[in-house]
Amino acid sequence: MTAPRSAGLFAPDILADPYPMYADLRAQPGAFWQPHPRGTGGMWMLTRYGDVEQALKDQRLTKDVTKVRDAGEEVMPGNMLDRDPPDHTRMRQLVAHAFTPRVIEEQEAHIRSIARTLLSRVTPGQPFEAMRNYAMPLPVIVIAELLGVPEADRDLFRQWSGDFIDGSDFATATPESAEKAQQSIMALGGYFAELVETRRAAPQDDLISHLVRAEEELGALKPGELVSNCLLLVIAGHETTVNLIGNGLLALLNHPAELARLRAQPALLPTAIEEMLRYDPPVQRALFRAALEDIEIGGQHVKKGEQVSAVIGAANRDPAVFPDPDRFDIIRSPNRHLSFGRGLHFCLGAPLAKLEARVAFEELLTAFPQMELKGFTRRPSSMFRGLGELWME
Repeated sequence: MTAPRSAGLFAPDILADPYPMYADLRAQPGAFWQPHPRGTGGMWMLTRYGDVEQALKDQRLTKDVTKVRDAGEEVMPGNMLDRDPPDHTRMRQLVAHAFTPRVIEEQEAHIRSIARTLLSRVTPGQPFEAMRNYAMPLPVIVIAELLGVPEADRDLFRQWSGDFIDGSDFATATPESAEKAQQSIMALGGYFAELVETRRAAPQDDLISHLVRAEEELGALKPGELVSNCLLLVIAGHETTVNLIGNGLLALLNHPAELARLRAQPALLPTAIEEMLRYDPPVQRALFRAALEDIEIGGQHVKKGEQVSAVIGAANRDPAVFPDPDRFDIIRSPNRHLSFGRGLHFCLGAPLAKLEARVAFEELLTAFPQMELKGFTRRPSSMFRGLGELWME
């Protein structure tokens, strides 16, 4: 094991800028063992592109912790992200209709209206805090409307979701934040349980009503799966998009030549978003997987039951795949980043996230003919990479 080299991977200074450490770890043979207090007491962390891609696709690695240890460790039992086929396939098919290209395209005008409404509150010439006032509320409103959450409750469930993210990361949580995370996920679960019952009595044209019908009429959901998947859609459905917009904006502000290039050629925005996803991905490492049998990954022997974590942030800067990987290049092509995963668990909401980001940046670049970074803070996390604040004018 290489624990002495990797013991500081989750230290605050490393989390602030993990990419130099990633480069060091990619150069080591095999994987490296990162101790942690849960499950098997540690995980093999994979950092090279080929190894990470294999882990994301390899069905000898399970997402279902109940196959290797106590089911009581599950936070949101029964959600599709933590299940293998056939359960994963069954649940994914139930929500896929809400993320088809046609449905997503139909949302563009409304997303643009939301973005313009948020930016209409900007005071010209005054510092603008872009996270709380723009990057956070835009995806929250979109996913809330998709699910059918009433407007009056959106700030509440955003707070619950944020508390859960901040307090559920073993590497950065404090006892206080961990307790708050537990309280928040229970509150969010209770909220959706009530909303589900409301939709049973009075169905509407929203995703929760569709899932209720799938449960009642089709028998396609088992007890507990409906609420668990609502929780997943809320957290996964906006957290990564918030971070994509925030990290992408910071990258542009830190690279004025690329920002100027984008202003001169707005048609480059789709490729710029792909580079934002690669350069500073919203999800730094995938959720744990566990080996169902002894396997070899990248020269590393992983024993049955041991946990594996695919470090997407490291793979996205592997020089074997991305020339000059530490350079932010909005016309980079090809750009086969792994920020939305690979294989069966490829992010269902990836097209929606890209649409939200494109609209967000189109409207932001129009509203701010000149942009200057005034300061930012990061949210501490070993899994998600995002900003707490971003001040600009």
